[in-house]
Amino acid sequence: MAEQPAAPEFAIRVGSLEELFEPLDARPTVERRLTTAVREHLLDEWEWVREARPRALRVYAPADERSHTHEEAVRAAIHQDLRAFCGRLRHARPLARHYKIQMRLGIVLLLGCIMVSALLDRLSEAVLVEGIAQGIVVVGWVALWTPAQYVALEAIPHRFNRRRYAEFAGVDVEFVWT
Repeated sequence: MAEQPAAPEFAIRVGSLEELFEPLDARPTVERRLTTAVREHLLDEWEWVREARPRALRVYAPADERSHTHEEAVRAAIHQDLRAFCGRLRHARPLARHYKIQMRLGIVLLLGCIMVSALLDRLSEAVLVEGIAQGIVVVGWVALWTPAQYVALEAIPHRFNRRRYAEFAGVDVEFVWT
């Protein structure tokens, strides 16, 4: 009789449970957020095992942490973070103040640079002035780098990944103490 292949395992191994969470987050464990690296690893792992629909996420952690770990709090934090990523990115991971300022400033600078460039184009047809006008537009596009990067590298990919997060956000979390 042929042996059935083992179901693929949905798992992550950490050197410490602290590695799961943002390192500077001082909130209680139940409210902490997973690091981007952990979340992306889980998303990648899910792609490999999703057809088998594993019943649990196994977290392999050091046995010496078991006595001082509140498993329910860690489990709740993982579930809360993953459920948040099933929705809009601005709710799951609100932008920090400095990124909001960079984005607004980038858009304003681009529009301002376009207006100055158009004004210079109207004032003169000299090659030097046209070159300066085009250089000003380039400065505006560079100022738009942060908003464009956010949209292209975070917001749009998140939109495509929301359904995947929803597939495994509620899966049980089991601890394997090694």
